[in-house]
Amino acid sequence: MVKLQGKIALITGSARGLGYTMASEMVKEGATVFINDVDEQSVHEAVEQLREIGGKVDGFVADVTNKQQVLNMMGYIVDRVGRLDILVNNAGGALRTPKKLEDISEEHWDLVLDVNLKGTFLASQAAVPHMRASGGGSIINISSIGGRTASIVTGVSYAAAKAGVVGFTRRLAKEVGPDGIRVNAIAPGLVLSGDRLKETWDTMPDWEQTEVLDAIPLRRLGTNNEQAKVITFLASEESGYMTGAVLDVNGGRFMG
Repeated sequence: MVKLQGKIALITGSARGLGYTMASEMVKEGATVFINDVDEQSVHEAVEQLREIGGKVDGFVADVTNKQQVLNMMGYIVDRVGRLDILVNNAGGALRTPKKLEDISEEHWDLVLDVNLKGTFLASQAAVPHMRASGGGSIINISSIGGRTASIVTGVSYAAAKAGVVGFTRRLAKEVGPDGIRVNAIAPGLVLSGDRLKETWDTMPDWEQTEVLDAIPLRRLGTNNEQAKVITFLASEESGYMTGAVLDVNGGRFMG
């Protein structure tokens, strides 16, 4: 049996990389998936690719840091299919901003906090009333090992944003649990999920790459597919008694 048969899912930042892999996995498990990203062409291409494998897919271009655009996206989904069962707040990343404190500008800080944390807040705020009206749902937020422990790979703005996602997840889970809405998060280790992260990894010196790999008991980086399967688990009824949890999917590098 497929795990998400008949479910309606929205995945932010899902036109490529990890988000696209999540969408592909959910489609295979029977969900209708709405692709979101800021680039119209990328959204169109992702939708068409997933439709080619038989997926029930639609797309909406929106900036998750813009409240009105997020509300418009949620309204579009509900108008089309009547409800929302699953929200994955995936949009985020270090967004090619500097890592060292002295190199981070106020604009860099605002960008990283806005996309990772404000975007998670705005999308969740827009989704909860619809989930509440239909008797429940699952919200899954993407944190990071960088928000769980000190990481040499990312800087303080990213660490602050992803730590904020953990706090947001637990507090929201407590608030909306009585409505049948579960709120969980995953904290991936280093996964080369897209061009930005691959660029970060490729520009790291050999000694730094070695230090990262030596700190991982499984001695390898993770894959998009491994993260996506955990997301699907949290979206499904297999995790029906889990809320406020943060799953560390990092090969053992951090054991919370």
